[in-house]
Amino acid sequence: MQAEETRQSVCFEIPDLAAAVRLTRRLGGIWDVSLEDSRDINLVSVALRSDPSDLAVLLRNVEAWVKEESLCAIRFGVDSRDYVLTAGEADWAAIPAAVG
Repeated sequence: MQAEETRQSVCFEIPDLAAAVRLTRRLGGIWDVSLEDSRDINLVSVALRSDPSDLAVLLRNVEAWVKEESLCAIRFGVDSRDYVLTAGEADWAAIPAAVG
């Protein structure tokens, strides 16, 4: 066994930078979180802890945030697979317009 094991991470795709910052702040008090911002998409990466239930706790937390933000759905990746997390209803008026 290696002295330091590689920790599994989950990456959430957030279209709006301000929303990505809010998610990073929300999760940062519990997990190690990083934010990679770009013009097209913002990635919020979360390092999972060793607790076997950590992924479920994280997803419930993000699900509640998605509902609070009225995003309706976001993509996330774990174990080299992509998924969609859905919650609540979309507030289309609150979604920022794309800048060309």
